[in-house]
Amino acid sequence: MRRKHVKRLSKTISAALLVALLAFALVGCQSTAKAEPEAPVTVVVPAPAPVPAPAPAPVVEPTPAPAPVVEPAPAPAPVVEVAQEKPVTATISYYGYQATVESYDGQATIVYPSFITNEEIAGFGAYLVKQYGSWLEGVTFDIGKPGVLSLVYPKGISKDDRAYAIEVAVAAVADYVEAMFASASEAVAPPVATPAPAPVVEVVKEQPVTATVSYNGYQASIESFDGQTTIVYPSFITNEEIADFGAYLVKQYGSWLEGVTFEIGKPGVLTLNYPKGISKEDRAYAIEVALNAVVDYVGILFAPAPVVEAPAPAPVPAVEPAPVAEVPAPVVYPYGVTMIDKNEDGAKEFDLFVVHTNDVHARIVPADGGMGYAKLATLLKMGKSITDNWLLLDAGDVTHGTNLANMFEGETVGVILDMLGYDAVAPGNHDFNYGTARLVEAAEIAEENGSLKVLAANVVDENGYFLFQPYQLYDFNGFTVAVIGLSTPDTKTKSHPKNTEGVIFIDPTQPDVLGEAQWAIDTAREQGVDFVVVLGHIGLDPDGDSGLTSDKICAALNGIDLFVDGHSHTTLPEGKIVNDTLIVQTGEYLKNVGVVQIHVKNDKATGVYPMLIPAAEVLDPSTSKLAQAFGITEVPDDPEVQTYIDYMNKQLEAKMNVVIANVPVKLDGARENVRTKQTNLSKMICQAMTEASGADFTITNGGGMRASIEAGPVTIGDVNNVLPFTNTIAVVEVTGADVYAALEHGYSQLPNTNGAFSQSDLQVVYSKYSPAGSRIKRVLLNGKLIDKAATYKCATNDFMAAGGDGYTMFGKVIQEGKQLNEVFIDYLSAHYPAK
Repeated sequence: MRRKHVKRLSKTISAALLVALLAFALVGCQSTAKAEPEAPVTVVVPAPAPVPAPAPAPVVEPTPAPAPVVEPAPAPAPVVEVAQEKPVTATISYYGYQATVESYDGQATIVYPSFITNEEIAGFGAYLVKQYGSWLEGVTFDIGKPGVLSLVYPKGISKDDRAYAIEVAVAAVADYVEAMFASASEAVAPPVATPAPAPVVEVVKEQPVTATVSYNGYQASIESFDGQTTIVYPSFITNEEIADFGAYLVKQYGSWLEGVTFEIGKPGVLTLNYPKGISKEDRAYAIEVALNAVVDYVGILFAPAPVVEAPAPAPVPAVEPAPVAEVPAPVVYPYGVTMIDKNEDGAKEFDLFVVHTNDVHARIVPADGGMGYAKLATLLKMGKSITDNWLLLDAGDVTHGTNLANMFEGETVGVILDMLGYDAVAPGNHDFNYGTARLVEAAEIAEENGSLKVLAANVVDENGYFLFQPYQLYDFNGFTVAVIGLSTPDTKTKSHPKNTEGVIFIDPTQPDVLGEAQWAIDTAREQGVDFVVVLGHIGLDPDGDSGLTSDKICAALNGIDLFVDGHSHTTLPEGKIVNDTLIVQTGEYLKNVGVVQIHVKNDKATGVYPMLIPAAEVLDPSTSKLAQAFGITEVPDDPEVQTYIDYMNKQLEAKMNVVIANVPVKLDGARENVRTKQTNLSKMICQAMTEASGADFTITNGGGMRASIEAGPVTIGDVNNVLPFTNTIAVVEVTGADVYAALEHGYSQLPNTNGAFSQSDLQVVYSKYSPAGSRIKRVLLNGKLIDKAATYKCATNDFMAAGGDGYTMFGKVIQEGKQLNEVFIDYLSAHYPAK
């Protein structure tokens, strides 16, 4: 089941557009009439109520004589026999199922999905009789084999009339299904009306009346032909939503809908059919109404709760409580935002605690100096036993980084965040490593199964629609807090570009841009928010193409009280103040847990105090004065969280035995070899890194390769033995001169083994007998000498990109990606598939 507020902006704007599109037909068929038909008509859209003006429509000859296209004198069948022609066909798509319609001269056949019973088909026939009873004279129904309904009607009906009847049939099926499954759709069922004859006079084909509906930067196109209007709108609008919007239209324009049917075709296209003969001027006027309807409906969607209160109830005895029914309707917020009540104990003075983490990189168990989630769960339970005034936030890069997370596409971390009671997460660049679709899916699952929100007010698709909920509201005894999510625009390069194809990351400091942070702040303030928190994976280092940092955002925008930051792995023990905004960040890997204490009095924040709880003190409470003051001698692992971690580790062990490739020869990863020369394994790893990153070449360290792979089947565990670390691929900018310097550094210890030895897919000509610093004679890329003045893209690992193993000559990181073991698994699977 999809989240109701994913792409929330797209849903609400598309709703407004659809209102305009349907409203178009409402006006367009007020002043038309039809001439006598050639023969009895089976199913025709009923005409509207007659216009008060006595004059007939100008397109119809007012003579009482029979229509000239019909031979008045009876003639033998051979004289009027219509030449055999191909049937008129159509496909009805509804709720993901399809039915086909074929209409021959004298017969129409509807083939339903085979699971539909004869009783259900009979029910549909009864529905047709109820809606179009007077039109079905002379028509018989025949239910054949399951799923087939044949309608037999008098011959001689024109092909155009049959096509018209099919359009009505399509609408009737839609209406009938909606009548069964959604009460709202009953409003859009064709009303029973006096039958009107089908038009005989053909209106000369003319250019369509066109328009573009624009609102808040979104557009839909309208084309109105005589008798038909086609609208192209965003493809994700569902049939259920269309029914809801139709109900709104009927309520507003009920008398105008007579004679109108609509057909939902391929996603993004809505066709409205109404009686022909409407003038071009009427259609142009209908467009004006459509444009106004957009604004009206959007206003209804986005307007706050009505200011005008209901009249005060009549006096009642003092002992009687006020009627519950008189309570004002709750405020409806846009884009899926709700107000979550966190604490209602009535206190007007209390402390609110914002607990925050960032850049955990899936260190689920204690590693790299971090405390792990099982101990964090224990800390949180201790705190929550004292007060309910908590917000638990993570600033991104949380779901990717270790095998225990990566092998399950981040699911392990998602479950743990829910178990710990996290309120919100801002997507980090590495959270997109599984692809945008997977991240959106994970956000949906998180909300459907718990309270965790994935928030990003500046991440949109190519049409400008939100991919995630932009912000969320929380209430603590009437003190309301808005949490607004942001993701770094550098995600486009900090994760592999393929992961974010079709995604736009907006710089929130730019004015007049949909989704920018100032808009979200102002919107929250207008809704009565007392305290604004920006939860952003932005960072304090301008290390990407955007140059955007959290302090720049705080300097450019007003109204932010607290910025919970991530991405730069910065440790801020006491926070940082910029433009009256407190910026906090905890470092990385759960080495610290951040706590911001907010003192609240009479719905105002009177003090904000940041602090960090170091993992070292959690792992060894004897080093913590705070722990000693509370008599804490040990922080045990939370048993529930640890049980889940143990379970997932067993699942990981099973995954490690999965065969992913079959290699024909042994791949040499012996320590003494990969640290002194190129081997077939090191060359293959470098090729994998170049291929996965799109770089010009690779330079990585031999010390990162720790095992060989025997010929034959290769498992995930085999690859992890070769590349056991959590290093990720990185692409850096280097000059040709930097390449020579890097290789000189890597070859400097020969003939001794050296973990920094340069493994590369470049062709390197060197002399180990020359002095260190002058051993590299020539370096070739694809047979051509490297140009020392040129700039290249070099793939390496994040450790070396940061200067590890002495590689200080590498330039700016322009792209980040998956772990090296994932990259090599993908390469082996593609080039040496398992048998």
